[in-house]
Amino acid sequence: MIHTTFALRNPVWGIFAFVSILGANSFCVGKDLFQIAILCGYCIILYLIAILDHSKNTIPNKLTLIPLPIVFVLSYFSPDLYELSNTEHWWISPLAGGIISGAIFGLCYYIPKAELGGGDVKLAVLIGCICGFPVCLASLLLGMIIFATKQSISRRTMKVPTISPLAPYLFAGTWISLIAAQQI
Repeated sequence: MIHTTFALRNPVWGIFAFVSILGANSFCVGKDLFQIAILCGYCIILYLIAILDHSKNTIPNKLTLIPLPIVFVLSYFSPDLYELSNTEHWWISPLAGGIISGAIFGLCYYIPKAELGGGDVKLAVLIGCICGFPVCLASLLLGMIIFATKQSISRRTMKVPTISPLAPYLFAGTWISLIAAQQI
């Protein structure tokens, strides 16, 4: 029997909860309404991807590839959206985040028995562009730690290896790292 979290069983309440917390945190740290709307939009897209991966074990290309140019356009209009970015140019942080995240997950894709899908690689590129460099590294690392912890607990309790989708855990890591990066 697969146990899911409340947010994945009740997607409307999950979106409301995640967007509300991220929006309130962004407002408290001084982001303007345009930046808050951008971050909440990113949160909604990543959450929808997580729900689809959890329910259907697939990540559609439309949800990962179409937002990429949108992320760059929005970063042009709001260059100070990226936390911890040390660059003067608006495009360097999302580009570096996307390339580094894609390279890491792209290499993992070719590891035998890794069971990492191509959708997870494209999702990592999208997360890298959304978070920018260096927050993307913390985001993906945190998502992988949450995933590995859940997998090790389920293997010990169920005694049967299970295959879990990665997108919900990458979303959780991204959401947590965006909030934490705003507090630094």
